[in-house]
Amino acid sequence: MPDVSVIVPVYNIKTLLPRCVTSLQAQTWQDFEVWLVDDGSTDGSGELCDEYAVKDARIHALHKENGGQGSARDLGLDHARGEYICYVDSDDEVLPDLLENALRTAREADADVVVYGYYKQFLDKDGSALRRSGPNLPALSGVYTYEEFWQDFRKAKYESVPWVRFCRRDYLQKYNIRFTSLRVGEDAHFLTQLLDAPFRRIVYLRSAYYIYNIRPSSTMTSFQKAYFSDEAAAKRAEFDEVVCRHAPVSGMYDGLIGREALCVVLESARKLSFVRDTMPNAERIQWLRKACERPRAAKWLAESRREMADSSWQWVGLCILKRKQYRLALAYFDFIQTLRGGRDRRMQKNSR
Repeated sequence: MPDVSVIVPVYNIKTLLPRCVTSLQAQTWQDFEVWLVDDGSTDGSGELCDEYAVKDARIHALHKENGGQGSARDLGLDHARGEYICYVDSDDEVLPDLLENALRTAREADADVVVYGYYKQFLDKDGSALRRSGPNLPALSGVYTYEEFWQDFRKAKYESVPWVRFCRRDYLQKYNIRFTSLRVGEDAHFLTQLLDAPFRRIVYLRSAYYIYNIRPSSTMTSFQKAYFSDEAAAKRAEFDEVVCRHAPVSGMYDGLIGREALCVVLESARKLSFVRDTMPNAERIQWLRKACERPRAAKWLAESRREMADSSWQWVGLCILKRKQYRLALAYFDFIQTLRGGRDRRMQKNSR
């Protein structure tokens, strides 16, 4: 049995997959296996997975019909044999000492979960790195039992992504912690299950080992109606219910729930700004209104305060949305994205 099973969902990422796989092959800890789960790719990514499996005995390829990242990760977990599970997205990279440090930490603390930080790396359309920001580190630090974790949960930095969590496989199986068939929102559902499943110990590392690549054509920069769906909203509401149920004192985590709800609102506006050239403004306004006038979002917009925003520009955007000035809000977020795009183009030009 290998020490670690790395699960990589793959979909139409042939040009960037080699960077991901190479970063895994360069790990300082070598007792691991990789499950490349091809989610019905049509660009040759599936064949590339098979080539890696032939060349490296640690790498295994699985193929399935297209069903989204969540279903691909679940299929990988079904086949995994490692003591611990590490999720990596196929367009991202990891630092060479990720597995070694995460595994050593988990074993020393007898932990079910290890959480670490990440860098954001912005790519151009050809996949070349423009800039890297971070590290983005967990707010907590050290070892927590389940009870201690909930005492300090208010300090935690809400990150729903699975790729900053290193989990014991037996723990995931014991509580049947899996993703969902949702194409958007499966990460939040996964985190909610983790929060609701009593772990032996969780360790927060104030170090970054993951490189999250952001590219112009990624799913994060394209419009997905599923993000605004009733089903996705219901999955987010599960988070509120679990947090309220475990709070040591009633209302103790209201501020954190509010911040998470406002993050969804801001992300909705951000996603709509990315499609300003392909979607009529009237339709974008309808989508933004839908996101902001759901009961959960409307409640926290009405009660929003400056300290609930991570930056001044976020707070300005929330103030506009709070007044239901959706057309102005879209113009504001479009302007922010234009500024960022100009900065990236200048950096690309200077790097040549």
